[in-house]
Amino acid sequence: MTNISLDRRPCSSRYATAETSLKPLGSRAMLNKISAAIGLIAVMGGIAASAHAAPIAGAGDKTAAVEQLVRSEMEARGIPGLQLTIVRRNKILFTGAYGQANIEASTPVTERTTFPVNSISKAVAGVAAMQLVEAGKLDLDASIETYLDALPASWKGITVRQLLTHMSGLPEIADDNLRLLDGAAPDAAWAKVQALPLKSSPGVKFDYTQTNYVVIGKIIETITGRSYADFVRDRQFDAAGMKRTRFAEVSGAGARPEAAALYTHLTLRVEGMKTVGVDRSKAPFVRHEPWTEILYPAGGVQTTSTDLAKWTIALQKRRLVNRDGLERLWKPQPQQDGTYRGFGSTITGYGLGWPSIRRADHPAVTPVGGARAAVFIYPEDDLTIVVLTNLMGASPEKFVDKIASLYIPGLAVGK
Repeated sequence: MTNISLDRRPCSSRYATAETSLKPLGSRAMLNKISAAIGLIAVMGGIAASAHAAPIAGAGDKTAAVEQLVRSEMEARGIPGLQLTIVRRNKILFTGAYGQANIEASTPVTERTTFPVNSISKAVAGVAAMQLVEAGKLDLDASIETYLDALPASWKGITVRQLLTHMSGLPEIADDNLRLLDGAAPDAAWAKVQALPLKSSPGVKFDYTQTNYVVIGKIIETITGRSYADFVRDRQFDAAGMKRTRFAEVSGAGARPEAAALYTHLTLRVEGMKTVGVDRSKAPFVRHEPWTEILYPAGGVQTTSTDLAKWTIALQKRRLVNRDGLERLWKPQPQQDGTYRGFGSTITGYGLGWPSIRRADHPAVTPVGGARAAVFIYPEDDLTIVVLTNLMGASPEKFVDKIASLYIPGLAVGK
């Protein structure tokens, strides 16, 4: 495995055919808070009902501990459905599918169930950009006007790197309900966002907006002469053998029978394109996410935990980008004042589409999406854990370290 070092300053297998039963969940814990920073928020709610799991040879007695931990977290967080894949030394060690993909239809999660992964898609976009860097077609430190015409004067000094690291100062084009600016159609929203003032000077501070990755998508399309979706399918999904991965249908995510239904207890209150609060209901209700192609680089990927595991393996085997490219993607980027920003107290850094946990021991790169999906790669420990759920507020990034601690002696686990 590639030995990648992060900034360390403080701050396959198949599923078993046999089915085992899980006890019905008790009362659901209410969400204490929601992080608007984790872009393109998704859904919450439901009951775990069944599980498929397949430890791979050599997994040993950790299997039972993993299963117990997953059940406990699902019950505590009210997660309806979940997929888990664990990778060790670039081989899939464990796979599991738990609970309900669709509560109303009593449809269990299986290895074929696809989940939207929201902002994990930004890591995919980062890889796409790096592939063009390695091909000599894209310069991270070039102004975006090098690649796009007819931009506002205030945008012309922004670099590609500043887009990828959310340090461009660009205004927001979409809110956490995936509603484009002023409810406009994609082309109109693109025109409207260009008429707004910058939120801050380029290169000064981390300010997470979907607009950054909308622009990245447009740059990739201009350079390649292909749609963003086609370029990514060819150069990443097909190259990594991700047979069940796709982009959300423009007509609405979850339209296919094997897609997980999305649930929430929350109604987001949005002002000025940002979530300012939530209203909670006791009963979960279905959440619909109105996808458009303009948002694909920011959050449009739908996949399975096994497919995402294959993607991480392909990355670390240098089948998608070279060693230097992977180091550049993962390296946290400082703000102008030398400090680092991420998502709250846990995820404390952000590279080129790749969030990270900056810590002295067992650092990790940590793409997360919609407060419901997480990929944690521990480069120094040859371990990757992928958790996908259909719950807004599941926040698996809060319990992935617990799973990892079963494989990494000495990994300190926070509350």
